[in-house]
Amino acid sequence: MDREQKIGQHYLQTGILGAYETAEVVHEETENGKTAPCFEDALVCFDTDQTTAQRSMVIEGRRFRICSVFPPQADSTPTDRLLKVIDAELKKEAHTA
Repeated sequence: MDREQKIGQHYLQTGILGAYETAEVVHEETENGKTAPCFEDALVCFDTDQTTAQRSMVIEGRRFRICSVFPPQADSTPTDRLLKVIDAELKKEAHTA
């Protein structure tokens, strides 16, 4: 299989086109009742006042360092908050249409 076929196959399997390659989950770690997937290219640190996920990515030859900080007890997940924003936008569009 040549390079173009591999790229096409990767796109069909993941929906991601480009140089970004998804990392595999190495193991799941549980701390204080919270479970987090641990990826081969990320470091997750649990602390009493926050959980920190650090990751280094190379995209088109440029290195990016990503650090996500999460509170220890959250009322909702980032996905829940994003869905609320999307729902609010859809309601707003329905009222203006």
